Amino acid sequence: MNAVYDVPTLAERWACSIGTIRSLVASGELPSFKLGGKLVRIRADDVEKYECRNIASNDTAGSSPSSGTKTDDAGAIRSERRIAQRPKQRRAGSGLVGR
Repeated sequence: MNAVYDVPTLAERWACSIGTIRSLVASGELPSFKLGGKLVRIRADDVEKYECRNIASNDTAGSSPSSGTKTDDAGAIRSERRIAQRPKQRRAGSGLVGR
């Protein structure tokens, strides 16, 4: 039997959120199957294929030109989300008046 990942375990492996994994599954970028009609599982072979397509390795990152595939890694995705979710700055003068 082939090895499989559940969503939280794969999120931990890739150091990303469970939501990121679920989004990849929902978009079809990461093949998956349901166990018992509810539990989402991802085959280890599909994880490896996704990693090879989308995550640049340290060995080849600078030595070969891009073949046109995405090379975003989990860290870049998290950084983009942090930037997008920065809290709004308060306007000057929004504190208590008269003190």
